[in-house]
Amino acid sequence: MVLAPRIEIKQSQKLMMNPQMQQAIQLLQLTNIQLRERLAREMEQNPFLAFDAQHYREAGGEKGAPQTRAVRVQGRSGAGLGSDVVAVRVDFSASEASDMSQRLEQNLAEAPSLSAHLIGQIGEEINQREAAAVALELVGWLDEDGYLRESDAEICAHLNLEPALLSATLNHLQGFTPAGVFARDLADCLRLQLLAQDKLTPTYAAVLANLPLLGRGDIAGLSAAAGVKEEDLPVYLQTIRALDPRPAASFETQDEGVALPDIVVLEGEGGWQAYLNEATLPSVLVLERDWEEMATRKITDEERKFMKANVQSARWLKKATQQRAATLLRVARAIIGRQQGFLNQGMMALEPLVLRDIAETLELHESTVSRSASGKLVQTPKGVFYLKDLFSTALGGKARGSNSQATSSAAIKARIAEAVAAEVAHLAPLSDEALVALLGEAGIDVARRTVAKYRKALHIGSSAQRKRAAKIARAAANN
Repeated sequence: MVLAPRIEIKQSQKLMMNPQMQQAIQLLQLTNIQLRERLAREMEQNPFLAFDAQHYREAGGEKGAPQTRAVRVQGRSGAGLGSDVVAVRVDFSASEASDMSQRLEQNLAEAPSLSAHLIGQIGEEINQREAAAVALELVGWLDEDGYLRESDAEICAHLNLEPALLSATLNHLQGFTPAGVFARDLADCLRLQLLAQDKLTPTYAAVLANLPLLGRGDIAGLSAAAGVKEEDLPVYLQTIRALDPRPAASFETQDEGVALPDIVVLEGEGGWQAYLNEATLPSVLVLERDWEEMATRKITDEERKFMKANVQSARWLKKATQQRAATLLRVARAIIGRQQGFLNQGMMALEPLVLRDIAETLELHESTVSRSASGKLVQTPKGVFYLKDLFSTALGGKARGSNSQATSSAAIKARIAEAVAAEVAHLAPLSDEALVALLGEAGIDVARRTVAKYRKALHIGSSAQRKRAAKIARAAANN
């Protein structure tokens, strides 16, 4: 058989993420304060972008600076602003003339986030359309440590995926930087980091598989389970301790001052309603008249190209921020509409609610709802919460007959905390079985192990521990 070169035509679909698509995803995840900072950096580079005068000065502009011109900027209606004359930088040097993709990449590099970092890698390394779409979804599922905590079955059910596609995509994502991201638990995170360093030997794998022994201080048991001499074990433990258990930590934003809410909830005739916090929501102004004026001047092709790219970027940024605001408001109002009981009665009345419920109501994708709610603070009559705190899975609801309803896990935790706070610990602390019975009287049917899990999550000790602590406190008070 003789092999010979030949030409074939093959058709395939790929998800191509241009810089604007990447930035649109970025904007949706930003809080109002983060959005202001991003827009301020854009304004410094784009002569056709402007906001109110104060925002410009915060971005570093000064009236009368060299190579500037005065333009009139109309403040946003309802914000208490009149017409202000502010300086907008204009400099058509060749060094500043570049295409928009390079500028957007630069902006992302200046203020990196874990999502931006991962989305950039997805756009560069995953060419298959389906896998890229799944990868983008999974970015929104990561927790604050960079872990993907949900099980394969849960993810496949939520996203309607085939297990093989999820497995292949996840295997690719776990090779991204920072090493350890998309891990399922601590041991998996450390395993991925050792794998990236080419240090994952069978001994290290065995040590990681038995990390609970290390947590209990059972060095002898860990040595036996890992098949290594006890005196040789510290070398392996030293390497493991040098790894990062929170790969997303380096991407955490450092907030300064008091965090301001993105959403404000106010009471109206039809109940509680969500509104965007205008005090922190920036507006984007495109200086169209300046573009029209400059376009008529005699300028070089390079200068004209620079101006045209910037005005197009300004127009798109204005449209993208308006779309972000509209989507955020729709999602917030849908959530608040479902949680009227919580707003009236508190956490114990929080209704079961998951991303899919809001996505189906608004006909949006779950990832869009997730990104809209991510990191957003909402000011309610019950306090300031993250918007995602108003989501909670459903449990129980069958113990007291057909009229009982499912209850959110957050509401159950609140009931447990209230019951423990009201108990007389040194006389009759409530056991997990007693808490189960108490919840059952309220029509909430949950297992004892679920109560124990929630109690531990609330950092509440067992009934024996609480009784012992109460006795010690009483004895100290008497002395």
